[in-house]
Amino acid sequence: MKQEDSLLEKYGKDSGMKVPEGYFAELQANIMESLPPYVSQPVVPELSRWQRVKPYIYLAAMFCGIWLLMKVFHTVSDPLTLNLDNPPEAIVQLLEQEPDFYEYMAIPDDSDYDMEDEILASYDNFEDFEKDFNSQE
Repeated sequence: MKQEDSLLEKYGKDSGMKVPEGYFAELQANIMESLPPYVSQPVVPELSRWQRVKPYIYLAAMFCGIWLLMKVFHTVSDPLTLNLDNPPEAIVQLLEQEPDFYEYMAIPDDSDYDMEDEILASYDNFEDFEKDFNSQE
């Protein structure tokens, strides 16, 4: 404690810093003058009935679209599962479901005679034909 006392005697309690007179009295007024002007909240217009319902309509349309896509993918991926107990009945069901079944079949435009003539014209002898088709007969 002796050291503190000697320092106080040598330098004193005065730090050399003083607050100007009336500083705290005018502080609030100075701060309020330096702030930007107050802007009031903008008035929000009242929403119409459509603007209030629109998000729910969009949500319902989104779920309908998802349901439709799932239905399409399910129909495409599994048109009919065959029943092993009665396969002819399943084939009849398939034909009843797909009336345009024969449109998907690959039916050649040429007759059998035209194809035979084309094959006969492309081979000179039967050995060449056997080589191409690996016939064992």
